[in-house]
Amino acid sequence: MASQQRSVETREALLSSGSRVFAGTPYDKARIADVFEPLALTQGAFYFHFDNKHELAAEIVRREHEAMIVVTEAVLAASKDGLLGLRQLAVELGKLIRENITVQAGLRLTAHTPEEFEAYLPESFAIWERTILRFLERASGQGALIDGLDLKETASYIVATFMGAQQLSFIVSNWVDIEDRVRTAATFTVRSIATEEAFRVLDAKSPDEALTRT
Repeated sequence: MASQQRSVETREALLSSGSRVFAGTPYDKARIADVFEPLALTQGAFYFHFDNKHELAAEIVRREHEAMIVVTEAVLAASKDGLLGLRQLAVELGKLIRENITVQAGLRLTAHTPEEFEAYLPESFAIWERTILRFLERASGQGALIDGLDLKETASYIVATFMGAQQLSFIVSNWVDIEDRVRTAATFTVRSIATEEAFRVLDAKSPDEALTRT
């Protein structure tokens, strides 16, 4: 049992180390040694847990994907207000990206070497679009959106806006300013689709309210 626990701990340590490596180094330049040497482990220990660099990176991408879904579902459950939920989703995902090195690594891997992880990309974008569409449908049902919006096209646009904001944040500040960028993007996006009254009401609320109000 102690041996099994050590094995689990070693695998998790390799994943944490791999996240730090891939968050800071392009996939094609990252070495397996960069992952195991800081842990004082051997190459054999690495290969006991992962067949190659790609398998390690793919697990990091999977965990990034999973972490994003957890945050998304939490905001969906907490906020019944469509517009407030949209803004809070941006805020919470921004926090996740800034604070979670595995999420940073996963985003960098899929953004800069998408051909290596293409199996994850279509479903990932589809999940965001479905989630945002649910918030838009809530907002529409609450009379908060301007007339004539195609909700599916709007959801696709919002996903592209968020992706652009997080990518620019990576380039400019290595995600240090991600929360400010996505909050600004969310504010301008909501302003463009909300009725004047709905935006006025939203603007008076704290960005943190979505996790406490229903």
